[in-house]
Amino acid sequence: MTAEAPDDVPLSGGGFPPTRTWGEPGLPNPGGGAEYGDMIAELRHFLDVLAAAAPDPATSAGLAADLAAWSGKLTPMAVEERRAIFARRLDLPGRGQTMSPAFVVEGGDRDSVYGTVTFGRYYLGGGGAVHGGAIPLLFDEVLGRLAQAGGRAPCRTAYLHTDYRSITPVGVELQVRGRFVSEEGRKRVLRAEIRHGDVLCAEAEGLFVQLRPGQP
Repeated sequence: MTAEAPDDVPLSGGGFPPTRTWGEPGLPNPGGGAEYGDMIAELRHFLDVLAAAAPDPATSAGLAADLAAWSGKLTPMAVEERRAIFARRLDLPGRGQTMSPAFVVEGGDRDSVYGTVTFGRYYLGGGGAVHGGAIPLLFDEVLGRLAQAGGRAPCRTAYLHTDYRSITPVGVELQVRGRFVSEEGRKRVLRAEIRHGDVLCAEAEGLFVQLRPGQP
């Protein structure tokens, strides 16, 4: 068993080397160049703008046609999973995918990570609060990657328990912290929290199980 990480890991500032899977130079990169990151950032922005808009029928029809044209352009470029770029760009926030919110790392080590996230309008549940289903997405992204940091073998989520402590607001920068708690055999326990200043918005505990040889 590893010792439990301390509770006073700073939420901002320096002092931690970057963890292996959170931006170390030379990480495997499936391609796409800087332009791919720009495209994903624009797609995130589009989804936020779309969620905030009330377009008229003509605008909706025009956008639908534009999106259909882009889908047609990308369809012939489909590749098998192991050659995909989406969700495999470890140098980009959210690994270059738009499903989970973009976690921006500020620092960490093999057993902890901290940074920020801003939930855009796309993740609005109502009343200015983040949709409850988006919060576990963020926790799974943060803890899942931390569970494999520092050269640890790949693993999968066995459970992710989330407690909602207060409203998580949309459109403001929030602090996120994750830490490795314990490891026994193939089982790894980690915890994370989201804060808005001094207010604890949500916290989670996850169990991650190391894959057996040859297990997908």
